[in-house]
Amino acid sequence: MPLIDRLPPHHTIREFRAAAIVRYWEATRLVAAGDRLAGIYLSGYTAEMLLKAAYFRLTGKGPNDAIAMTDINNAKKYAITTLGLSWPGNLHDLTKWGELLIEDRRFRRVPYPSALARSLHARVQRIYVNWREQLRYRANKPYQGKVDNTVQSVFWLLGQYRYL
Repeated sequence: MPLIDRLPPHHTIREFRAAAIVRYWEATRLVAAGDRLAGIYLSGYTAEMLLKAAYFRLTGKGPNDAIAMTDINNAKKYAITTLGLSWPGNLHDLTKWGELLIEDRRFRRVPYPSALARSLHARVQRIYVNWREQLRYRANKPYQGKVDNTVQSVFWLLGQYRYL
């Protein structure tokens, strides 16, 4: 049976987290092998999965509860209509997922401590200035400093996930 046919029809928090950990270690191996762009590419997806997992955990979903595309689209709609956030881009926009987490926690009256909110915002921004899903179409070789900033920021997200 083809791999695609074996995939479940939805995501879960547990799958997001497990895949994020695997993608992070794949990214670090790619960077070590000199494949900098591929390392940033996988690092960005790692961040995206962690931010989405943290958001859906905040909404009350359990580790194995289904997260369908309608849930992901509804998160964006909620950010715009309820929280008043601007979200003109697509569902891969890390800055918007980070902003959604920070603002929804504030809205629910369980805000992050200010230092954590600032750190989360700064790390997500640092990743997003170097990552977009369109990197898959590019052949650039990023500077090592950009790679290091991205990978280190994703490592921070992994380490802080339980607090997000």
